[in-house]
Amino acid sequence: MKAKNKKSKKSEKLWQKNGATKLNPQIEDYTVGTDYILDQELVAYDALASIAHAKMLHKIGVLSTSEKTSLLKGLNTIIMNSKKGKFEIRKTDEDCHTAIENFLIKKYGNAGKKLHTGRSRNDQVLVALRLHMKDRLSEGIKAAENLIRVLEVQTRKYSKTAMPGYTHMQRAMPGTVSLWLGSFSASLKDDLILLQSALRVIDQNPLGSVAGYGENVLGLNRKMTTKMLKFAKVQENPMYCAMSRGKFELLTLQSFYSVMFDLGKMATDLMLFTTKEYGFFSLPNEFTTGSSVMPQKHNYDVLELVRANSSLYNGILVQLQNVIDKLPSGYNRDFQLTKEPYLRSTKLVLKTITIMTLVVQNLKINNANLEAACTPELYATEEAYKLVKEQKIPFRDAYKIVGKKYQ
Repeated sequence: MKAKNKKSKKSEKLWQKNGATKLNPQIEDYTVGTDYILDQELVAYDALASIAHAKMLHKIGVLSTSEKTSLLKGLNTIIMNSKKGKFEIRKTDEDCHTAIENFLIKKYGNAGKKLHTGRSRNDQVLVALRLHMKDRLSEGIKAAENLIRVLEVQTRKYSKTAMPGYTHMQRAMPGTVSLWLGSFSASLKDDLILLQSALRVIDQNPLGSVAGYGENVLGLNRKMTTKMLKFAKVQENPMYCAMSRGKFELLTLQSFYSVMFDLGKMATDLMLFTTKEYGFFSLPNEFTTGSSVMPQKHNYDVLELVRANSSLYNGILVQLQNVIDKLPSGYNRDFQLTKEPYLRSTKLVLKTITIMTLVVQNLKINNANLEAACTPELYATEEAYKLVKEQKIPFRDAYKIVGKKYQ
């Protein structure tokens, strides 16, 4: 009987009351979903927030010094185990927040039970995701800055290399390789403004908002946890804390989408310009794949996948937006379904930036093909402008004079 009771206690939910009916297994499977798997990425963030919360609870007299010391030791152990892939989150835990609390209660008893004072799983997941967003946006900014540097190195290198410009997929006007590459670095610099703005908006501490209505008894010191977790400020309105779930994830994804848009366009250009018909650029053979039947093939699959992933990313963004659109105020379980698209897309965009940085670094220029493609008709507009400047002919007349030459 004792072993049975121990097993029952081990699988109890945080929200279960004494003598509560056990959750139907099919309901549990559907409501938990993949959170217990996805949350492996959030364990360290929740533990960091819990360390700050424990120190604050000690400051306001909820935890004794020995209890605080024990909890900090346990939470640091969890962080180390998580980094080694050795912290288990079971489906019965539902998420990392419960798994961490169960670990601390098992190890430290009442001290572990006290840690949830003045917070709910709502603000736990909010602060863990917020810390994650700050890291991913910071990583994205650094990755984009690195790609800009690589583009600018190539821009300076090929500043005088002629290249046709295209409109309507047809040769239009003369340009340079530098002009083409520089258009992407200029666009990415604007993307950086969006990423930095998103980071500035989300840099608010939701910890202590509890279930979205705050608390008026304990005197939680939210400024203390804000400072320890290195947030710019407290997210003051507790209802807004709950409302920002999903909204801040969407804001992060929207700012990253601008980067993915640029990378998808660059990949599309490169797929055209690396064909035999154009032959302007190429990549080393180790960047290409082959055909199972055609021995001569060198396929630029990496560029095709960048193009596809930029479209896929947009789909993920819409998926998240549709989940949160028009939800009522307060916490709704729908928010759980924003976690997977958010985590998946941030991994995808960081990986894609890294891949395109490698591509740009290793891009080979075919000067002969670029020069041959700069045919006389590309300079037709310049000819018309010369007539305007030198002979004072109205542009529309100069346009017609030059146009007859190239009919």
